Amino acid sequence: MILTVTLSSGCENKNDPDLIPSYLHIEQIGLNSNYEQGTSSEKITDAWVYINETLIGAFELPATVPILADGEQKITIRPGIKINGIANTRTIYPFFTDLKRTMVLVRDSVVNFNDTITYYRESTSFPWIENFDLSGITLDTTSKSTVGISKISDPEFIFHNPGEDNDYSAFISMDADSAVFEATTTQTYDFPNDGSAIFLEMNFLTNHPLVVGVFYTASGIRVQRPLLILNKTDDWNKIYVNLTVPTYDTPGAKDFQIFFGTQKEDGTEEAKIYLDNLKLVHF
Repeated sequence: MILTVTLSSGCENKNDPDLIPSYLHIEQIGLNSNYEQGTSSEKITDAWVYINETLIGAFELPATVPILADGEQKITIRPGIKINGIANTRTIYPFFTDLKRTMVLVRDSVVNFNDTITYYRESTSFPWIENFDLSGITLDTTSKSTVGISKISDPEFIFHNPGEDNDYSAFISMDADSAVFEATTTQTYDFPNDGSAIFLEMNFLTNHPLVVGVFYTASGIRVQRPLLILNKTDDWNKIYVNLTVPTYDTPGAKDFQIFFGTQKEDGTEEAKIYLDNLKLVHF
């Protein structure tokens, strides 16, 4: 699927060789991370393609990209995501490195862009990583919560990422009609206040909506701000939650805590929520 294209083959004319495109195929983009950066689980949905630093367009993966050029070209691919999992908020994820190649394009032929592995940029900071594999949990329920958060080791339900060991995921169960769940990070964090990107990466599986947001202090007042509702899923999902907003419209906000919360819906026999690989990410 072509999302945006600045150069198009729609006016292709076989009588004009300059209007016959070359094609660049990109199957997928993966992530390689180290222990200090947490899981390499990713949901890179798009490739933002540049030729000699000119944007050709953003393309949903896998993609075969038409390019009105041939011969040796400098190609840059920037990995893209859906902010908050929303299709119309696609963007380049600033924490991932670019993929760069010098390649020879041939008109009316397909060239594969191989070895599409990205990494976190060296300037990326991970002030909070919770994969639930250590003895403690860096989330704690609040006084509103009537249910707790525990760890589960059943292989049928925990998150699995190929090539990685994972012994536990977090589990929240709500069966009482009036059940409430709310938990926050046990520590507070000072987010960058220069408007730079701040994201929460997470894997989740849930049969019940779950609110994600932040607590913060502004002008001496403790504020709770919901940011996103995670919808029900049939399988484990990955999402990039944008936490940048509070620092834009609340200058001087500090002491941030990430929170998760929900109240059991009528008609749900048992709400089951699974979480894993929570990462706070910023520069």
